[in-house]
Amino acid sequence: MTNTKTITVRRDVAAESKADASVERERLGRRGTLVVNLLSSPGAGKTALLEATIERLGDDLKIAVVEGDLKTENDADRIRAKGIPAIQITTGTACHLDAHMVHDALHQLTLDTLDIVFIENVGNLVCPASFDPRS
Repeated sequence: MTNTKTITVRRDVAAESKADASVERERLGRRGTLVVNLLSSPGAGKTALLEATIERLGDDLKIAVVEGDLKTENDADRIRAKGIPAIQITTGTACHLDAHMVHDALHQLTLDTLDIVFIENVGNLVCPASFDPRS
């Protein structure tokens, strides 16, 4: 026999992240800035896709990138080499960017001048499939 205890959760543990996401959605929507979140496994080609997109659209649109990585700035350096602002978020052990991290990074950009912000999320194979990238 095992003893079982039920714990009732009385607050949403993701409430702060959802609030940050809501603020940014409203702020970016008001400016008409398109935000594209890229999430896939390591080595899938997220950074190569961004480089090709910058080469095709960079003369016509103002682009910035928020880069997520566990440890390095390698991808951000590749984007900066294209003349595009890239804000690095180094997560350490976190397998994805949360809204608070992105919120802080967006405040380092001059959003009034941007048409598109790409978020290159942390490449991983470990986050649950049910992860909601909007929060």
